[in-house]
Amino acid sequence: MNGLVLVDKPPGPSSFDVVKRLRARYGVKAGHAGTLDPQASGLLLCLLGPSTRLARYLVGLDKRYLTEIRLGLVTTTGDGEGEIIEETEVASRDAIEALEGEIELTVPQASAVKIAGEREYRLHRRGVAVEMPTRTSTIHSVEVRRYEPPLVELELDVSSGTYVRAIATALGGHCRTIRRISVGPFQVEDADEERVLAPLAALVFLRERELSDEEVGLVRTGRAVPGVGDGTVALWADEELVAVGQAGTGMIRPETVLPAT
Repeated sequence: MNGLVLVDKPPGPSSFDVVKRLRARYGVKAGHAGTLDPQASGLLLCLLGPSTRLARYLVGLDKRYLTEIRLGLVTTTGDGEGEIIEETEVASRDAIEALEGEIELTVPQASAVKIAGEREYRLHRRGVAVEMPTRTSTIHSVEVRRYEPPLVELELDVSSGTYVRAIATALGGHCRTIRRISVGPFQVEDADEERVLAPLAALVFLRERELSDEEVGLVRTGRAVPGVGDGTVALWADEELVAVGQAGTGMIRPETVLPAT
């Protein structure tokens, strides 16, 4: 068993809980490409077998979320589980729609970020206080789907690593719900734990290069093949992914080679 599984995670379980379930179900190594906080729901990209090596190419994809935010009340965690620490003026629709571009955000408490090797939400549950790091995120677009103060529903298109709860805090509020609806080209409505997408389909967003039989042998032994352009390239033959390589100076050099089937 080898490939990508699209999972619609419910609120409650951690991303690792989902991975453990898939590992038991399919009997192979499993991993995910982009954590969802336990209280969030939506699309989680999970990889099985040798395809776990492909996570590095998926984690950086842009994400799209739906969230309902309660404006005017800031909490310690950026959601309804935290304590109220500040009352603020309710943000206007114009102010919300203007929150686009590159922005510095503080990672919220009770998040899946690792602090000294441990998930922060576990530290939070034990009452361990830590200083939360900041991250530079890019908010590509903000769509106000419903504006009924103090509640607002937003659809957000953001860069990888962006915490929606941090956006709510920046708007002077906190999240009531968070749902990830897409990761790169993958949509939550296509989620199906019984369907395993082929490794090549997992990298549909990459440029591709078909290999000859001779080139397959070269790539599997780590040798480069001719190729134009620059950047990451999916190398395939007979409709199967052979490797992922980096193109430049007229050659494609394999960096992640999958085992032969």
